[in-house]
Amino acid sequence: MGIQFGKAGFNTADRIDFFKTLSGWMNSGAGQMSLGEAVANTTQGFSQEEYATLAPQMSMIERDVAGGQTPLYQALAMANVGFKPQELAIVEAAEKGNQLRQALPALVEALEVESSGRRDLMSKMAGPIIIGVMLIALSIGVLIFMLPMVIQPVLDRNAEALMKFPFILRLFWYTSVWLRANPMVPIVLVGVLATGLLLRNTPLLQPHWIRFTMWWNVTRKLILGFNAMVSVFFIPALVRSGMPTYMVLEQMAYCVNHPLIRSQFLAAAEDHRNGMRMSQAVEGLPFRASFFNAIVAGEATGAIAARVEDLQLAYKLELERYIRQVSATLKFIVMTVLLPLFIVCTYTSLVGPIFALMEYGR
Repeated sequence: MGIQFGKAGFNTADRIDFFKTLSGWMNSGAGQMSLGEAVANTTQGFSQEEYATLAPQMSMIERDVAGGQTPLYQALAMANVGFKPQELAIVEAAEKGNQLRQALPALVEALEVESSGRRDLMSKMAGPIIIGVMLIALSIGVLIFMLPMVIQPVLDRNAEALMKFPFILRLFWYTSVWLRANPMVPIVLVGVLATGLLLRNTPLLQPHWIRFTMWWNVTRKLILGFNAMVSVFFIPALVRSGMPTYMVLEQMAYCVNHPLIRSQFLAAAEDHRNGMRMSQAVEGLPFRASFFNAIVAGEATGAIAARVEDLQLAYKLELERYIRQVSATLKFIVMTVLLPLFIVCTYTSLVGPIFALMEYGR
């Protein structure tokens, strides 16, 4: 038996495709297809080609559901192919409330919007960040390697010649000397920054990171905008699954990706469980007034999912605007600080030979 290469589990796109396919089968033929048939058709499609390595897990899901003794959410969990707890919670509540046909399309939409939001954010920020890092590295390289090749021979011949150079050239020469005398400083600085970013979610650094990201207006808007958008897409999916509203808030704590907002959702869930109205329980969340107004209107009309769903387009457009603002801020920093720094560093290496030749010519 040879070694088989392939997927070891589902990524985000695979999970979205799985739930979308399952939803399509369940709602085909005016919703007449049974759950067992829909699951069998779905798992067969995810047992072939690139998913061939997952065929045993797919067969197990099909067999468990077809047997009638294992609910779908348990079969998905036991397959251990990467389904998230919040996704399984929605499937569980919908299955128990016989709302799978209504809840799965809402779950798919919520997952798609969350995935596209993350992808859009990373794609817009990656360019300025990469360019900024390259400009910093090139500037340091010019100071450490190129400038000494031009200036050092002049100073070896006449140490006093440096005082005849322009101020900007002397400033960068002193910076070059300091960097070459302390080569570990930029390395340590980069290492500290990289380590801080990698360990930002550890108990030691997380409180400081949260405080900084919520203090800086740019990141605060982005964090609140993203989590508000996730909330208005997941809450209707959770509500339509038949889940009690206090459990909706509890599960929302695991849908958002910020510890502070997660703790506020958990506190709201506990208050709501203890008898407080949902609209009052969520007042501590740092979202816009329209979010709370939608909850109030939904409670009054008995249509929380529909009222929150009305906010989806507006919140999605608002997040796109925040992403453009962050991208524009990063580009501004690159164009007004890092690019001029690189140009000036390069300028010194270009004009340095002129002054060197002038000194040699005397």
